[in-house]
Amino acid sequence: MMPIRRQLQKMALAAASLLAASAWAAEPGTKLDVIGISVSSLANPYFSALARGAQDRALEINPRVRVMSSASEYDVASQIREVEKFIADRVSLILIAASHPKDLGPVLMRAREAGISVVAVDVDTEGAEVMIQSDNRGAGEAVCRDLAVRLGGKGNLIIQNGPNVSSVIDRVEGCRAALRAYPDIRLLTDKGDGLASPWGGSKLMEEHLARYPQVDAVFAINDRQALGAETVARRAGLNRLLIGGVDGSPEVEVAMKRPGLIVVSAGQTPALIGQRAVDIGLALREGKPVEKRRILLPTPLLTRDNLGQYRGWEAR
Repeated sequence: MMPIRRQLQKMALAAASLLAASAWAAEPGTKLDVIGISVSSLANPYFSALARGAQDRALEINPRVRVMSSASEYDVASQIREVEKFIADRVSLILIAASHPKDLGPVLMRAREAGISVVAVDVDTEGAEVMIQSDNRGAGEAVCRDLAVRLGGKGNLIIQNGPNVSSVIDRVEGCRAALRAYPDIRLLTDKGDGLASPWGGSKLMEEHLARYPQVDAVFAINDRQALGAETVARRAGLNRLLIGGVDGSPEVEVAMKRPGLIVVSAGQTPALIGQRAVDIGLALREGKPVEKRRILLPTPLLTRDNLGQYRGWEAR
């Protein structure tokens, strides 16, 4: 049997360790020393710009900050492991673009219980303290209204859907809301997943053209899908087709400077979302009140008519 004195020493050491861990976890004013960023896909330039904006802002606050960025590629299990690593590494702040609105909730709550501030970027996420994103419903509504006007209120339109995250769901709902004001525009389908990628947009466009002989307009849930859809449509000789997307990305700016089928996109501000998310995270760490739990940023339309005035992703 262990001597009483050694037992007491062991208990004292364990208590000291618990107190140290509790002190670390309960200290909201800790500087932003380490930040963990987990996004859906770093292959998507939008998320790269968001992560870069967050890192730049973090370096302004603390030039010695360490930023760890990772991507789940829309795999929930992979993203849960990423967050668990952030917890183990005792990051100060987690910025997360979740691959699922609910499934990340438990692990994010564990992070918060460990004293880590959690800010959701781009999409709604259970377990986050604050969410900052584009006005995605407004983006879908504005783009589809623009397409409807260009069609003269008549024609066949397809919604190219995408991953099952809140930003995509909101854009599709916004588009459908806009089309209700145009009863002579027929929504052929809003099914399928273009994977938020050019190849996914191409594949979905091929499937839709094989099924629907007359398509006048396409709303793609992001610019990458819009570019993929345009490639297939031009190959099929559909030179009068109208395509709209969401992002206002540099690639679509280039596309609109030449003759093509993409006529409108709702602009996002990924770098600004990243910057604002870090500012909000710092406020949470310092115990300051945050005005809203869900913050929406505007999504101005980009068209060929205003290309010269468009400020792009990085400038705003």
